[in-house]
Amino acid sequence: MHGSMIKSLLLSLLSLLFSVQSFAAVLHFYSNPRVPQPLFHVTLEYKSYVYEADTRAGGRRVPAHHLPAGHIRVEIPDELVNEQALLGQLGLPFDYQFVWDNQKTYCSKLVGIALNMKPLPMSFAGTHYVKYYPDWIHRNDPGISPDQILEFGLEHGRQIYPQ
Repeated sequence: MHGSMIKSLLLSLLSLLFSVQSFAAVLHFYSNPRVPQPLFHVTLEYKSYVYEADTRAGGRRVPAHHLPAGHIRVEIPDELVNEQALLGQLGLPFDYQFVWDNQKTYCSKLVGIALNMKPLPMSFAGTHYVKYYPDWIHRNDPGISPDQILEFGLEHGRQIYPQ
């Protein structure tokens, strides 16, 4: 009887251990004091690399220690990351027009695709882009913003604070 109770307890502990999601991927959000919107850029740290869409290099990955941590960081379970979709964004040129269905990428598109997020109608009201592209205020074409990714991350993960 005693041996079977210990075995049962161990099996229960093991199943509990494996049922807990591991939080290893990190969403990094950056602000820029020269632009009005609070979130300006987003990257995804995953398996020791940071994935981002850089304006000069396009979709790229760099070792995690090469980029500074974001002003806001949210840990999410690795299981949310579609690695194949993420890798498909590497090498694509940066998209200055923020179009969803093309062979270019931008920061929140790269991360949104990696997280299997669905694009929503976009509005650029309240952003610095309307200064340069006034007709973009209510484009309503599909896309994803860093704000939407933050909302997704907080819904599925947990915010981590600087140490």
